[in-house]
Amino acid sequence: MLQSDDWQYDPIFERELTTRRPPGGLIHSVEIVQLPSSEWIINVKVSWHGDKWLNVCLFEQPTLKTYKRLSSAVRHVVLDYGYEDDHIRVVPNKACSNNVAF
Repeated sequence: MLQSDDWQYDPIFERELTTRRPPGGLIHSVEIVQLPSSEWIINVKVSWHGDKWLNVCLFEQPTLKTYKRLSSAVRHVVLDYGYEDDHIRVVPNKACSNNVAF
């Protein structure tokens, strides 16, 4: 797995988006980005961290949470994070040739 410093944004633990979200905390934006390895990661903008993108990391570790399939990442955002308010931006990596990753 990739460490959070291998990517460009500050980390946010998954627990902050699920069980430990602040009262009234909202997810403003979501993007799902494909890495050169064909895996997908989730980036979010949340109300309690200002207007900056954050990399979603594992529940208790600063390791990027990755997904083998785009559909799994989308399902996780909608069902587990409760994000239904706006668009989800998808950023594929043109260098990847793994069609199964979609």
